[in-house]
Amino acid sequence: MPKRPAKSLDVEPAKPSGPQFNDWNLLRSFLVIYETGTLTEAARRLNTTQPSMGRHLRELEALIAETLFVRLPGKLKPNERAHALFEATAPMHQAVRDAARLLTDDREHIEGVVRLAVSEVYGYYVIPRLLMPLMREQPELEIELAVSNRSDNLLRRDADIAVRHFRPQQDDLIARKVGAVEMGLFAHEDYIARFGEPTGFAPKRGAILAGFDRYPMPIKPAFRGELPASPLRFRWRSDSIMALHAAVEAGAAIGMYFVDIAAERPGLRRVLAKQIELKQEVWLCAHNELRRSRRMRAVWDHLGDALEARFQKK
Repeated sequence: MPKRPAKSLDVEPAKPSGPQFNDWNLLRSFLVIYETGTLTEAARRLNTTQPSMGRHLRELEALIAETLFVRLPGKLKPNERAHALFEATAPMHQAVRDAARLLTDDREHIEGVVRLAVSEVYGYYVIPRLLMPLMREQPELEIELAVSNRSDNLLRRDADIAVRHFRPQQDDLIARKVGAVEMGLFAHEDYIARFGEPTGFAPKRGAILAGFDRYPMPIKPAFRGELPASPLRFRWRSDSIMALHAAVEAGAAIGMYFVDIAAERPGLRRVLAKQIELKQEVWLCAHNELRRSRRMRAVWDHLGDALEARFQKK
């Protein structure tokens, strides 16, 4: 009697149930939540519902057994684990978007979001005027303006492109020098009419100097001669440059300006020019993903050319 073949003891492994880390829906939802900071905006971007986005986030956090965001009123703030996950998965997200654009390539048409990091001064006075022509040409282009006086981390993708006043040192960043600016002290004509034009740093009675509060600007390099005998006393203090500028333009104080911007503000006059002068380079910086993103290149090229033209005029 023929022997029956022995039954195989190999057992097919059970397929794990529940969400998997390679579930693109979870990762895609995470990436958009990271970029937008809210479930509502992320759901709008992906054309889905807020509860679905919340469920995807909870499933992903359960999968890695860690939270990814600090829940704040109306905002989700990514923690260090979220930053690391974003760095690892963002290239996949961009590759999918690039592939989709290749299938419907229109060489003249640009769409999508570009996040641009700029200082308060540039975000208010400069960038809107320079980018409006491009946005009128490209109605599907969206700009997220990250306005801050700190340096956003491009490698961590806090922004796609940044305008900075120093050359970046990281090898993975692309940088283009677009010009240089000079800084000086300015006062409004109304202030000078009240207190007279200052000839030194000894404070006159009632005179007001505007400066930073908690994060003082390193002003020593700006002095062209000897430093004042006593520390400068800022009677009007704020860590918002725009608040300081508002005080100067109201005739209430003397404050620091970029010379090219002060020239565009009515009523401002430079003071103590022989004592105070500070020059800074202006760089356009981007993550190396710029080479693969047509919309980022469009903003980069337009903004770089516009900034260079601005500085050549001054």
